[in-house]
Amino acid sequence: MRFRLLVAIAICALGLAACRGEGSTAGCPSAEPAGTPIAAPVMAFLSAARALHHEADMHEKSGDAPGAIGALERLVALQAPQAAEVNEVLADAHARLAELRLGRGDLEGADRDVGAGLHRVQGPTYFRGHLLEVQGLVEEARAASLSDAGRADEAARARARAMALLEEAVRTQEQVIERALADGGQP
Repeated sequence: MRFRLLVAIAICALGLAACRGEGSTAGCPSAEPAGTPIAAPVMAFLSAARALHHEADMHEKSGDAPGAIGALERLVALQAPQAAEVNEVLADAHARLAELRLGRGDLEGADRDVGAGLHRVQGPTYFRGHLLEVQGLVEEARAASLSDAGRADEAARARARAMALLEEAVRTQEQVIERALADGGQP
């Protein structure tokens, strides 16, 4: 289910491992002198994140959404070293938590998770765009709930917020694509 995220975590881990070697450390976070293992806390965090996402996957496969939520809550509660990769993993975990909570009808919890994730990532990134998409889905669900309750005006406002958020998500992802293509396809 979260294959894309697990691949991203593995790529980050491999990239950080490459920073440990001899020679240039350009582009390596918290680069230390050559030959010295660097960013061990980041590597440990990414490993723990991968394990907790796998645990959440196992819970989801068995129909245990509360168990999946519990695993992801453990992830977002981990002591987190300062690194862009860590913020991205946490933002993605918050998006996944929001989706799980949304599936259970917990709109307020989903809203809180999206907000916490958005706090982690600034500027146009894939992760921010995904969080905006999930926030749009939360507003869409809110619109449906309000409509079912006979609150047509509030439902229309929530629907409009959902549309605006989904459009913002698209614009963010377009910026990510444009930047990558301008850099020769590199992230």
